Amino acid sequence: MVGMRIQFGNVNKIEKFVINLPKKIDRELSRTNKNFMVQVLKSAKNKAPVDTGSLKESIKLKPVRRGKNVKRWKIVVTSPYALFQEEGFTPHTFFAGGAFNSSKMQPMKKYYVSKWTPFLQPAINEQIKTFDKKLNRAMDRAINKGR
Repeated sequence: MVGMRIQFGNVNKIEKFVINLPKKIDRELSRTNKNFMVQVLKSAKNKAPVDTGSLKESIKLKPVRRGKNVKRWKIVVTSPYALFQEEGFTPHTFFAGGAFNSSKMQPMKKYYVSKWTPFLQPAINEQIKTFDKKLNRAMDRAINKGR
């Protein structure tokens, strides 16, 4: 009769690894998500058109839920004209100027606006190209920390 004997060593170590792995994965993925959103934020600020700087200053990163372990983040743009820069608008003409200068009225100038500059979607598209590699590295770090 042929017999076989299998012996497992370090069962406690394996059990600890299996129990702690989801926590480590969650922690690494949360960190990776935040880093990704910070990179999108920086890219969006760099791509935002600058006249007064208020659009660039209004781009903020905020947690979706407050608490100790924030896993989801959102980019909030509070400038009233951000949507028009991102999505576009109907080309239009407006008049500006007409200020008094040494008791003379300066003539109004006519401006034609036909161009908008998307900044958020191009920033996301730029950063999403490397997101899968970042997620893979996060999983590798979580598994290596769990060992």
